Amino acid sequence: MYYSTVAETYSKLDAVSGRIEITEILAELLKKTPRDELPLLAYLTQGKLRPDYEGVELGLAEKLALRVIASASGLSQEAVYKTYVKLGDVGSAAERLLSKKSQGTLISEPLTLERVYNTLLKVSQTVGEGSVEAKQRELASLLNDASPLEAKYIVRTVTGELRLGVADYTMLDACALAFLGSKGGRPLIERAYNIHPDLGFIVETLAVEGLEGIEAIRVEVGVPIRPMLAERLNSAKAIIAKLGNKVVAAEYKLDGERLQIHKRKEGVTLFSRRLEVITHNYPDVLELVAKNVASGEAILEAEVVAINEDTGEYLPFQELMHRRRKYGVAEAMKQYPVALNFFDLLSADRKDYTNFPYGERRAKLESVVKETERTRPVPALRTADPEEIEKFMEDAIANGCEGLVVKDLDGVYRAGAREFS
Repeated sequence: MYYSTVAETYSKLDAVSGRIEITEILAELLKKTPRDELPLLAYLTQGKLRPDYEGVELGLAEKLALRVIASASGLSQEAVYKTYVKLGDVGSAAERLLSKKSQGTLISEPLTLERVYNTLLKVSQTVGEGSVEAKQRELASLLNDASPLEAKYIVRTVTGELRLGVADYTMLDACALAFLGSKGGRPLIERAYNIHPDLGFIVETLAVEGLEGIEAIRVEVGVPIRPMLAERLNSAKAIIAKLGNKVVAAEYKLDGERLQIHKRKEGVTLFSRRLEVITHNYPDVLELVAKNVASGEAILEAEVVAINEDTGEYLPFQELMHRRRKYGVAEAMKQYPVALNFFDLLSADRKDYTNFPYGERRAKLESVVKETERTRPVPALRTADPEEIEKFMEDAIANGCEGLVVKDLDGVYRAGAREFS
């Protein structure tokens, strides 16, 4: 597909703000897109190149983008900068200046979606000595063949300024409309996305295999699951009432970092709450998981907390953040040792537990996690008595916790949801 079709659609999206209009415009573009290019379109429309958890970023500085525009337009960097300042947007500056460029190429090939995507992916993977110049050459080559409108959206994409208003769920709505004719299958698509948050994969699966393919998507070790988040209430009595005046599970809410832990034969991968890979920061956690999680393949959630090695006391979150660094990881590991408190199990030995009641997930968690000085299932209390919960809350705070998380023992794991469960 020609990139001009994409750029024209982006221009239409820029002109509207209503979610219904955005969804309809996007659905029309999806229908026009060849099946094998749908993942490329899905990523680019969100200003990305791959799913978030793969950590592929363009992150091109505006200064470099302005140099690329100067190279493609044949104008001085000073002239390009003045136009940028006047318009306040690097993409609009590219459009304006390339519409009157004085230095053209002898042969100009129409840009395709595939070429734009592959070039940007190559730019994102270019590192090391001479990488800045190499990135500039690749991007200038694109802009040399781009129309002014195409240049506008290419430059906005590489600088992280696309801002089309197309959120994940808007794309899912558009997919349902484009390939199912209505939003009737939207809940199934959302469920699939929440357990396999790769928008390109979801879009292509729906287009090629329909709802049957979407329903076949399963939890997979190595692919992070969008975390379930809690709602807040201000008293134990209100919580018990909200959950149906029955026995609930009250658990320590520790002052640490939430981890989603994926264990398999090849090793252990750690994802943050935002699904970033942070394995590099916690080599000691990898060892703790390998030694103390009995299941050969599993997805678990845990809170990693900094501890005082002499007293076993939990330390504040600020101390743990010394572990989030690129360099000096081994030194930080010695200075700020950690403990793991496991609070949920989502998969074990290739069995998906997300649709199991929490009571059963907790029982499985307790069966696979060995309790040691550094690893344990998070302390929990089962009760229907608000006073017992309040007392447990006091104990939690006395032990360095933020408070409690109270869970419905019958509740399933609603990936990506924020609710009482």
